[in-house]
Amino acid sequence: MKKYFLPMLLASIFAIGFTASDDDDNILVGPDGPTPTPTVSGIVELKEGIGDADAAYVTDAGFFCYNEDANNEAEDGELSSISYLSKNGVDIATLLFTKADLMPSQLVIKDEGIIYFSYPSENIVEIVFDNGTTVSFIGSYEFDPATLPGVALAANGDVFKAALANAAALMKLTTPSAARATRGFFEDLIAEWANLFDTIVGQDYTDDPDALENLPTDGDGNYQFVDVIDEWYDEEISDVVYYTLSLWTGEATFKVGGSSCTLSATVWCPSNVYNDYGAYGILCDADPAKLVLGEAEYQDIGYQGPDDKSFSVDFRGFKPNTTYYYRAYYEFHSADHGPIITKYGDATDNVVYDTTIKSFTTGDNVLTVDVVMCIDVTGSMSGLINTVKSNAIGFYDAFKTVCDDQGIGLTGLNAQVIGFGDKNVDGPNWLDVSETYWLPEQKTEFDACVNKLYAHGGGDTPESGLEALNAAFNKTDWSVDDGYHRQVVILWTDADYLIGSYSDIVLSDLEAKWNAMPSGRRMILFAPSGTWGGGNWSNLDSWKNVIHLTDLYSGFNNFTYVLEQIVGELTSKARTNTPMENISKEYFGRPNE
Repeated sequence: MKKYFLPMLLASIFAIGFTASDDDDNILVGPDGPTPTPTVSGIVELKEGIGDADAAYVTDAGFFCYNEDANNEAEDGELSSISYLSKNGVDIATLLFTKADLMPSQLVIKDEGIIYFSYPSENIVEIVFDNGTTVSFIGSYEFDPATLPGVALAANGDVFKAALANAAALMKLTTPSAARATRGFFEDLIAEWANLFDTIVGQDYTDDPDALENLPTDGDGNYQFVDVIDEWYDEEISDVVYYTLSLWTGEATFKVGGSSCTLSATVWCPSNVYNDYGAYGILCDADPAKLVLGEAEYQDIGYQGPDDKSFSVDFRGFKPNTTYYYRAYYEFHSADHGPIITKYGDATDNVVYDTTIKSFTTGDNVLTVDVVMCIDVTGSMSGLINTVKSNAIGFYDAFKTVCDDQGIGLTGLNAQVIGFGDKNVDGPNWLDVSETYWLPEQKTEFDACVNKLYAHGGGDTPESGLEALNAAFNKTDWSVDDGYHRQVVILWTDADYLIGSYSDIVLSDLEAKWNAMPSGRRMILFAPSGTWGGGNWSNLDSWKNVIHLTDLYSGFNNFTYVLEQIVGELTSKARTNTPMENISKEYFGRPNE
């Protein structure tokens, strides 16, 4: 590896009976003098002579040790590690990655620094380089977790290659461009490690006893390259990095109507004990000088669980067209910091702040809504259909009132109606999908579309409710996913839904379609909880952004609450976690007329 003239981050490691020769970069010095390193045409995996490592690998590029647990003392650790030693015994590094999905957390490189990986959302990675004195933001990049090369390798049980492949793929996203020419220095370093990992991933496993013949061993019969890696790991990873806490404040990832924002941050600390010794969150204020705990106008705590790679905090009630500044913080519960070492700041500080302050600018405080209204028009709805039609026709005016009350400008509403019956008994017109109407300009046409609906047919109780949702989710003209739009699906029915041989819809597939819709989506179910030969609508209660009202007769009295949820809690500075309780009463299914 090329050496960069950066301040030394980590203490140098003295090899145990195993150093680089001055005469030849490909010579290792064992107890009996210089020893030629092997030339290997592939990867030789070792299971013996590797000390406490779970596996070791000899390659033409150098040596690797894999540990299932990042810290040997934490058998239930959430991170694994792969450590690398170059053939000449000079370059050494450790990749820490999640055990669950084999995604990189940090790459610790001797004498150079640490490459950090932060994930503000499931398809965004932010890459940061820390040389021990300066934290440099390399960039924020989109990626598809499902297409990472490590996915297929992990499916075949190859954790070693899978972890290296994922790290390489993410690091290669930093390929220098004209827009980032000034950061090419750090990107070159990242590219070298990405290329090394890629080289290893591209090699085949092989049995090559000659590759091991001249490798020096210690008195316990372990290969000495394992001893070198062990000492590096014990002195730098287990004792230092494992308990070192660093903070990173991510980019603002989601804005709503110009007055709400989701901010993210990452706690980098391989040991999860940081959750025992302190609390952490994000501070936000229009004045960057007030980004101090107790002074910032907006502040809230977050939680980064063992399987999480970052945490997020939702803030609401921002002024429109205003620039706000924010940063992450960590506050110790007491003067007892336990084993936690803070990367920056005084070791005795009770509160630690990210050294990087970021900002975002709010928008115009406006909102556009796409709504699809799925209405059961079977015979048993005869007692409800007029109430449903009245609410559908009055939806725009009611929604605009809520927006006005909360200081949100409603730019307009795209409305579509889907009337549904039972596809097995109602003939070719069991599903009636209207055109899309722009309200309020096309309110007359929309009202006429709704008023023509009437209750008829349907056969027995279960109806094609899931088919109606499927048609709604297939809508091709949803607005863009930019935070200034809401995509709303409302369904009214007094029946359960068709299942089994009576329906082609698989509930899990339908949920996947729902999750693929824009992040501003909301679903409102006015549907009973229970079954009369079909599926229970309560099965959808665990879906994201779903409100389920089970009392079909009095549920509309709570429609203002529903509309406020669609707006998105834009005015409250404090986080609101109180869901609306399902309003339920004993309900008996009736046959259709």
